[in-house]
Amino acid sequence: MRHLHLRPGNRMHLAPGRLRDLLTEARQREAFIVCHQTLPHYGQPEAKPAICRGFADRYRTQSLQLIERLFGFVEVDPPQSAEHRPTAGS
Repeated sequence: MRHLHLRPGNRMHLAPGRLRDLLTEARQREAFIVCHQTLPHYGQPEAKPAICRGFADRYRTQSLQLIERLFGFVEVDPPQSAEHRPTAGS
C-alpha cells in the first residue's frame, strides 16, 4: 500500500471541524485516511489511491497495522499538478 506526506493547511477547503471529524471517524473505525492528492476528483485521475502519510505517522490503527504486516508500505511522491507536469518533448 502506498502513502504520502500530510501537508499543512486546509488544501481540501473543508468546513471548520471537518478534518477533526474525519480523523475521529477513521480512528474509531480502526481505518485510515486517503491522501487528498490521490482522490479522483482532486484533478489527478491517473494517481493511484494512497494512504495519508500524516495520518499513518500519527495513528496506528488496526487497518494500518494489518496492511503493514501483510504487504508493507511503499513511499511515493505526491502526484504533480497539471502546471508542474513535464510536457511531451521536455
